[in-house]
Amino acid sequence: MSVPRADERIDAPRTLRWRYIPVAIVAVLGIAISLASSRQVGEWEQQRVDSAFQGAARDRVLIIQREIEYTFSIVEDLASLFEVSRNIARREFRKFVSPVLLRHPGVKALQWIPAVAAPERASFLARARVSFPSFQIHREDVDDNAPDDESGPLQLPILYVQPYQQNKDALGLDLASDPELLETLIEAGASGKPLVRTTPDATLGYAGDNDLTIYIPVYRRGDGAEVEAAEGEEQTAELLGFAAGIFRLGGVIERALESLSPSGIDIHFFRETATGERDLLYFHRSRKAGQAQRTTGVAQEQTGSEMALDLQVGDQHWSVICTSHLRYFHPDLWNAWLVLVGGLAFSSLLTAYLVTLVNQAEKVRRLVNARTGQLVTAVQALKRQIADRQRAEEELQRLNETLEQRVAERTEESRRRAEELEQFAYVASHDLKAPLRAIANLSAWLEEDLQNRLDPETREQLELLRDRVQRMQNLIDGLLEYSRVGRVPSAVKEVDIATLLTEVVDLLSPQPGFRVDIDPDMPTLRTDPLRLGQVFSNLIGNALKHHGGDRGRIRVAARPLGTRYEFSVCDDGRGIDPDYHAKVFMMFQTLQSRDRDSDTGIGLALVKKIVQEHGGWIRLESEEGKGACFRFTWPRDAKDETAEPMQPPTTR
Repeated sequence: MSVPRADERIDAPRTLRWRYIPVAIVAVLGIAISLASSRQVGEWEQQRVDSAFQGAARDRVLIIQREIEYTFSIVEDLASLFEVSRNIARREFRKFVSPVLLRHPGVKALQWIPAVAAPERASFLARARVSFPSFQIHREDVDDNAPDDESGPLQLPILYVQPYQQNKDALGLDLASDPELLETLIEAGASGKPLVRTTPDATLGYAGDNDLTIYIPVYRRGDGAEVEAAEGEEQTAELLGFAAGIFRLGGVIERALESLSPSGIDIHFFRETATGERDLLYFHRSRKAGQAQRTTGVAQEQTGSEMALDLQVGDQHWSVICTSHLRYFHPDLWNAWLVLVGGLAFSSLLTAYLVTLVNQAEKVRRLVNARTGQLVTAVQALKRQIADRQRAEEELQRLNETLEQRVAERTEESRRRAEELEQFAYVASHDLKAPLRAIANLSAWLEEDLQNRLDPETREQLELLRDRVQRMQNLIDGLLEYSRVGRVPSAVKEVDIATLLTEVVDLLSPQPGFRVDIDPDMPTLRTDPLRLGQVFSNLIGNALKHHGGDRGRIRVAARPLGTRYEFSVCDDGRGIDPDYHAKVFMMFQTLQSRDRDSDTGIGLALVKKIVQEHGGWIRLESEEGKGACFRFTWPRDAKDETAEPMQPPTTR
């Protein structure tokens, strides 16, 4: 490995310092982005609060405007009553306005003010005193009634008023006695537009709440239609009077807002005067602000957002100022602080991570320089190893080709030998069976020819000879059947196990004292019926043969086990000692003496091989004197068979 030069060692710290410049830039950008994001989130929150406040304020002003329009409609309905008929009695007037007084608690008075010209004054008084015997017209600016000659050319006395008890002093009051009001009413009568006046409510005792008085002129109708005059004086000449309503402005506003939930918004109502000044008409304090005493309109709590709206009420222009309480419309800046803290924390972590990366990069650079020399040496050694491995692979390839040739030769030889062995077994079976049949026939002939001269011992020996011949034939048949398992192709089809078992039992023909019970819920499998029938035939036959008694019961059952079924063949015979459980599945092994038994010892070995060839397992559960139970598994479908046989579960 080469050693760094002196100039390279001097420039290394300078290069390292330059690598920290991007880290500093990232840190500055992170702080700037965090501050900007926090500010933007705060602005969004403020905009959300302002939008919510403005929406709530507009909703309230709209509700108030609709309530004021409803208030106007009350007076308009009263005007329509007198426009339709001039002969409205006091009882009819009271009956008409009573429902309104019940529904609208803000009504102070509803009045009918007829226009009485000087020539008609006497006849008017006569008609009025029919309902009010003591009715007389009086002025507002004097204590006593003014004489008749002091009356002007037009008088506007209050003829009807409801509720009467609270407003009976106003009965007969001549509104024309107030020159300013008279001039205003004459202008309203000439224009045909409603007149609105707002005057302080003296009964409340404080500023900031006014009475809202509405005057609507009523004109004489002719030929079923209203008389429309182009000139003011002609319109005044057709004037019948005024329908008037006096309402508590505060009652009207509070009635409109009582259907809304409290929102923390105070509302000021101002009237703009001709001089440009603003008079406070009413101040609505939010129900959320508590029950603090109303003052001249100055809120005692710190306010937040403010919004100004215009409201046209009759001929007056009102300004509505809505202000919010900070604690109800206050932006939640926690998100902004979270963004700021999170951004600064992320920037700090990112900066620390970048510093670590720079330091790690420097360490890596030095380590790379240190490992480069080692890598060159390792590469050279690796090249030598690769060359050696290539030579070894070539040799291995040559050996593989030789091995494949040998395997093919051995396979062919094994196949040839298997065919020869099968041919030998077939020929041997026939060659062995022929002398065995001859021996059996000769023993039968000897017994037949010498039956009068044979003693019992000789006769017993001849029977034993024939039994040994029969056993030898059974051994040959069993060996042939055992050798064919797994080599002879099987015929697969749908097999009803219950039907198969019935056929097997019929072929075995149990003695009258034995009973074979088959469970009713036997499945239907797609398998080789011959092999499965061999298994059941051997197991049921063994149970019948080795039961050890004249009467007995054998039970065949099945239960699902995944892609297989577990079958069981159980008897109530003498059972098998656990020490001999493995021996029963071996070739030519029997548990009884063969002197009087023709059992070959191949049946259970054949059963085990058939079951394993079909990918299953078989086991014996038995104790001496408690019967025996053989359990084995069989696939639901022939395609579920496995190459390797399954192992039976361990039994406790």
